Parts: sequence; structure tokens; C-alpha cells
Amino acid sequence: MTETTAGDLPAAYEPLRRRMWRSLQPVLPALVAFYAIQLVSFIVVGLVAHSAGTSLPELLGQYDVNWYAEIAEYGYRQDVEVDANGNPVPVSLAFFPLLPALASIFVLVGIPAHAGLLLVSLIAGGAAAWGLHVFGTRLGGPRVGTLMAVLWAVAPGAIVLRMGYSESVFVALAVWTLVALERRQWLAAGGLTLVAGLSRSTAVALVAAVGIAALIAVVRRRDGWRPWVAAAIAPLGLAAFLLYVGWKGGRIDTWFWIQNHAWHMGFDGGELTWDTLVRAFTGEEPMWSVILAVVVVASVGLLVASWFIRSIPLPAHVYTAVMMASALGTGAFWNCRARFLLPAITIAVPVAFLLARAPRWVSAVVLSAATVAGAWWGAYLMAFAELNP
Repeated sequence: MTETTAGDLPAAYEPLRRRMWRSLQPVLPALVAFYAIQLVSFIVVGLVAHSAGTSLPELLGQYDVNWYAEIAEYGYRQDVEVDANGNPVPVSLAFFPLLPALASIFVLVGIPAHAGLLLVSLIAGGAAAWGLHVFGTRLGGPRVGTLMAVLWAVAPGAIVLRMGYSESVFVALAVWTLVALERRQWLAAGGLTLVAGLSRSTAVALVAAVGIAALIAVVRRRDGWRPWVAAAIAPLGLAAFLLYVGWKGGRIDTWFWIQNHAWHMGFDGGELTWDTLVRAFTGEEPMWSVILAVVVVASVGLLVASWFIRSIPLPAHVYTAVMMASALGTGAFWNCRARFLLPAITIAVPVAFLLARAPRWVSAVVLSAATVAGAWWGAYLMAFAELNP
């Protein structure tokens, strides 16, 4: 019997390291590009902040970041309160717990909550870029995969990827769920969706994707009991948090009640979106709103175009369609539409296919310009228009 000494351990683990390196090598271009875009964007946002008479941390630490920071430091210490008219006032229970829970790990070792939130966002952004590369590669090859990660990072609403917002965490979970469904890894897909339900209410789009994929598998009599289990566990995270908020507020619909009456974020079927589009294209809106209207119309066009790409699996279409309905059907915060559209993954596929066929210098110029423009747009919206991105 051969003995293994401590000095032999590195050699024993060499095959594992090699496998890890082989799995990492194909995605390195996407990860390098993603983090390079973050660096350039931070510089652009810093310049905009300086011109507005503020600092980069102050500009990026506003709005929802403060709510998440409070939860990361103190938990849900606020009770549901009502005003003189009996309507609820804004409280931290409107915000889902996954992002602040992850940030609280950094808080425990002495890192400020705002910095912890940013670190989680950047780490999760890399995980999302990796997943988008894998997803895009399965659709059209490695170049499409890299372009999917880059396009997501330069999208008009991508300023929140450099803030303590939950979009990075949610998209990381969403894209890896779609990859797991494509690979027929049912338990992974169901588990990831369960966790995603603790990050954003839009996890309902993932629940729908898992449900339709499971239904197809059951009808085709594939994979036995696993699709059933995936469909059963997928909504549990979202349901658990909504029930928790209901228990805290003394009524089962507390979360929806707070959203509708404190933040006015109810679903209006797209009425606000349509009315604002009409005003924007008839010259009755400020320029920032007109630009946003163009983004919304282009996104709808890309959604339609994506349905003609046969390599996109049906669950991914369903996920994006529900995300788009949520983003465009929200009855408030028109200024946040670009951010709401950020998780709509498949609308980037037609652009990725187009750029993949173009000469590399063309895609390099287009994406470089988009990086600067996207960072400037998000910073301008906060620094000068003084709006939540």
C-alpha cells in the first residue's frame, strides 16, 4: 500500500485543478470584459458625480441601497405602519431578504453595509456574466456567449450593477436556472428558483419558466419524478417571504398592499407605459423620458425578434415574456423602466447574433461607445435628473 505524504497532496489534486481551469478558460474573455466594463463605468460615473458636485460613493449609495443597508445591519426591525388615511407608509418589509443577507456576511467582519452590498453585486455580476456566456454559447457559439455577457453589462439600466441593488443577484440565479433547465438538471433549476424567490418578486417569471419546462417533460414522459419536484419547490422561496410579510403585517396580502399604497407599484396592465410613450413621442416629455421611451420600444422590438431565433428554448422565452410584462405593466416609476428590463435576458440575443456576424472592430467600437453611454446615462439620471435609476 502506497503512502501519501503532505508533499504529494498538490499532485493528487492536480486533475481537479486542471478540470477547474478547463471550465474557466472559455469564460475568461466574458469575465475580463465584464469587469473591465465595470472599471470604465466607475470612472465615467465618478466624472459625472464630480461635475454634479458630489462624490462617487454618495451618488451610488442612494435610493434602494439605503433600504438594503438597513436590513443588512439591523434586519426587518420596522413594523408595518399606516398614515392618517389608513394607508401603509414605506417600510423595509417591501424589500426581499437575499441581497441584504449576503451583504450582512461582510458586515459581520467589519465592512460597512453599503460596501458589502456593492461587493455582493459585483461578485454576483461575475456569476451572471459566466451564466450568460454559457447560455449564449449554447445558442450560437462562444462569441455569442461573450457578447451576451457584455451586452448585459452595457445595457441602459446597468448602472445598478455598480450599486447595492438586487439585479446582479437575481440575474445570476435566473440565467443559471435557464441553463439548468436546458441541461435537464431539474433539482438545480427548482432550487435556484426557490432561492431567487428570496431576491425579487419577479422570480414569478422563473417559476413560470420552470413550470412550462416541467410540463413539457411530463407530457413527453421524460426524467421521471424530477420535473414534478422542480415545479413544486420553485415557488417556495417567493411564497415563504410573502407569507412572512403577511404574518408581520397581519394580513395575507401585506406585501402587495405596501407595494400598491406606499410605493404605488401596482400592476396597471401597461397604462402608464403607453401614456408616457404617447407623450414622449409627441414632445410632451423631457429628453431623459424620450430616451427611455426609445429604449422601451426597442426592447419590445427585440422581444419580438427573439421569438424568431429557433435556438432559444421555450422556457427562456416564457421567462423573458413574463419579465417584460412585469417591467412594462408596473404602474409607477417610469424612470426605472430600463432597470426593470435588465433581467429580460433573451432580448439581447438578436443583438448578440448581429454583432457576432460583424467584423470584430465594429463590435468593439459599438460596445465601447455603449459602455460610456450607458454609464453616463445612469449617472445623469441620478445626478442631474435626481431620479432613481
